[in-house]
Amino acid sequence: QLRSCPPATMAENKAWQAFDTSTEAGRMLKKLYGGAAGHPNIAYPKLTTKPRKQAPKFIPGGAKLDASDARSNSHRREKASTVEPWRKKYSRPSYKPIDFVARKRNTAAIDEILEDMSMRNAAYRPPRVNGSSTDAEKARLQEIAQFGGGKALPDEMTLGKTTLPSERRAQLLEEARVEREWRKRRGVVEEPAAAVEQPKSLQTQEIEQISREIEDRAAFLEEARAMGLKGEPIKRVEMEITTRKHELERRM
Repeated sequence: QLRSCPPATMAENKAWQAFDTSTEAGRMLKKLYGGAAGHPNIAYPKLTTKPRKQAPKFIPGGAKLDASDARSNSHRREKASTVEPWRKKYSRPSYKPIDFVARKRNTAAIDEILEDMSMRNAAYRPPRVNGSSTDAEKARLQEIAQFGGGKALPDEMTLGKTTLPSERRAQLLEEARVEREWRKRRGVVEEPAAAVEQPKSLQTQEIEQISREIEDRAAFLEEARAMGLKGEPIKRVEMEITTRKHELERRM
């Protein structure tokens, strides 16, 4: 028969909790039943690190007595003067709150502004540009629109494309100049020619046209008043006459 130890005896005897930890099975048993009984039997390897040698103390000055360490001598660095680049020193302007309060200009400031304005006005030169809204340019465009034809209206409602009056005048002047040159080369003595009426300028033609329109409307107005007409037609004709008079004054 198996003999069993009483519980009191097992509690007093702790020998059974000491396990051999040199094997895997012993270590597992110790984890299960060992608890805090005894210390593990671990075979640690011996240290093989060599001891560090004591470094010799630095002896300055070539191992001479009463020598100082040259590395700690900063006497030369303290005496060395730092070279700074030359720069003009300006005093920082100081302002007071009263300086930012708006006030009237004094006489010196006003004179300076007026002098600058006079200089700019005297030195100003207008740029050289071709005028795009001059009377000559307007007359040229009107001439092209009247005699140059177009596609906005049917042919029967326009004068057709003809030679411009300005081009015709230039052609006549060139033909007269060539004829005078040939007469001079042939030795023909030129007789004083009779005064030839010069072609009227476009401005003169426009003035005559406006004058005729004013006269026609004035005659129509007299006839209408003689017939006793009143109302809107009479006012419209009077307005047209006034408009053409202003245009005539502007062109003259």
